[in-house]
Amino acid sequence: KDKVYSLHEPEVKCIGKGKEHKKYEFGNKVSIARSYSGIIVGAVSFRDEYDGHTIDDTLDHVEQMLGFRPSQAACDRGYRGQKESGTTKIVIPDVPKKNATYYQKKKAHKLFCKRAGIEPINGHLKSDHRMGRNFYKGIFGDMLNAKLAAAAFNFKRAMRRFFVLLEWLYCCFLCREGVNKNGEPPYPALAKWPF
Repeated sequence: KDKVYSLHEPEVKCIGKGKEHKKYEFGNKVSIARSYSGIIVGAVSFRDEYDGHTIDDTLDHVEQMLGFRPSQAACDRGYRGQKESGTTKIVIPDVPKKNATYYQKKKAHKLFCKRAGIEPINGHLKSDHRMGRNFYKGIFGDMLNAKLAAAAFNFKRAMRRFFVLLEWLYCCFLCREGVNKNGEPPYPALAKWPF
């Protein structure tokens, strides 16, 4: 307890995650919340806290960002022990009840498959958006690093969608003019079609 692992960064904690390949990690925990569509709506950094105790702060941050509190949050099994946070129901993957209908089972399965989509987002944040290693100083730097990584992820996603829209508009314009990207008529029928 209260061990100093780094002289230039004395706030660093040793976190035992129980992974076989990496038993201990040094740094801080980050809780990421994303919407159903895949946009990151919350990124909060913590010291060495139990995962189940971080839900309230994360959902408070989501409420600040969105202006409302979600009615349901799908979490992984690390968040066991808490059934609800305020008005938000916490849903954790589990074996369906015996009296659950086929529709209820499929709906829960779809929700938990969507929740599993946060894992690649965590990987992209670590490898592509510099959340794997933090170069900012102190606890404020840890918090700032998490928020900047989440903002960069959302911005990259928005730019990708914007460029797809631009390409689609460009193709529509070329179709209207009667040529494709190579300067040839795309289809004989479309070249004469009165747009």
